[in-house]
Amino acid sequence: MIQCIVLILAANQIQDHDKGEMVKNVSEAIFRQITPADYFNINKQPGTEDGGGGQSYIDVPVRNVDIPTWHSFFDDIIPQSTRSGPLWSVNINSLGGLGSQEVEIGQRRAASVNIRSQKLFSRASNRVFAWHPDKGGFPRAPADMSSAEDPRVIELTAGVRVFLLKTDNHEYWAGWLKTEEIERLSAIDQRFEVMLTEPAGHINFEPTIKLDISSLKDPFGLHPPASAEVEGTGKGGKTTTKIKAPYNAKSGRTEDAIAAELFQDDATSEEVKKTKKFVEVFDRNRKSVSALKQLYKTCQITGEKFVFNKSNGDPYLEVHHLIPLGEGGSDDPANLVVVSAHMHRMLHYAVVEGIDLKKISNGRLSFTINGGKYTITWLPMHYKIISNANAPTS
Repeated sequence: MIQCIVLILAANQIQDHDKGEMVKNVSEAIFRQITPADYFNINKQPGTEDGGGGQSYIDVPVRNVDIPTWHSFFDDIIPQSTRSGPLWSVNINSLGGLGSQEVEIGQRRAASVNIRSQKLFSRASNRVFAWHPDKGGFPRAPADMSSAEDPRVIELTAGVRVFLLKTDNHEYWAGWLKTEEIERLSAIDQRFEVMLTEPAGHINFEPTIKLDISSLKDPFGLHPPASAEVEGTGKGGKTTTKIKAPYNAKSGRTEDAIAAELFQDDATSEEVKKTKKFVEVFDRNRKSVSALKQLYKTCQITGEKFVFNKSNGDPYLEVHHLIPLGEGGSDDPANLVVVSAHMHRMLHYAVVEGIDLKKISNGRLSFTINGGKYTITWLPMHYKIISNANAPTS
């Protein structure tokens, strides 16, 4: 019996050691949302298009991740100096135990940094293992797809983000996630929220975050047990990051326990009560709303920030009534602005001051939300409608 206990304890110690080997501390991340055009080009079959093979890389715009940030990210690697910019040769480990490989990452043109040789059907293919359909379970492209506008391509790329991670001991890891997984992470750690609002970007994890390198699908699954604030020291001094707890963390109960309690009365014999409600709705000018969205294709207040693409590739936008419908406003274009869902909620629920259409100057109007400065910008044709609507009548 004593010998059995000793063996069990020894086995547990080995498991704990192995688990420790599987956990790394991530200090930085660079991510890129995969667009239908990216996906089509790196997955298309030879001869799909006339006149060339198209790009074979995944590019990260420098407006999202600038060159100094790349130098800092690869601070332990001396880049090769090329005519178009720096070129790093990086040993990339893929999450999930998929192995490692040397990958070239560098500038081909001034506007972006490229992860090279990612085209699947190419002699020079060096697809990152984590982003390979046969290895990392990356969405597999239809063999007969003919363009980036193929509805199947749009559906397969919806919400897919690839990322590179840097650990505190200067290892580099690759993986990918979809929107719903990032939403779950950002509900726990707000530092992930930028992956939901930007097409590409850099995250500085100060303090570091735990990474389970054995898992490709849930590498950040080591959640904190309760709400907390953690402190770290960065370039700007001490920083404090709020770490949100999972919705059931305060109770200490498992999801199974919560579900059991929630549905324990599901088989009740009580008669379900019905109520009738009468709801008044406003007649809407859907044509004006749709036309304005097509005209702008981005938020009039924040530009591309907070705007994401729907599954069909179109930007998701909403229309805000400067004078609410319930207060006599209308769907007249003079009363409408095109905004992101995020800004729309702020306009309705935050403290908004200074929106006065008579104070528009050169198609711009400055105002505040919760004391912060914002500006609405109108296109000339739209601004002309507003100017005419506000012109004094004789």
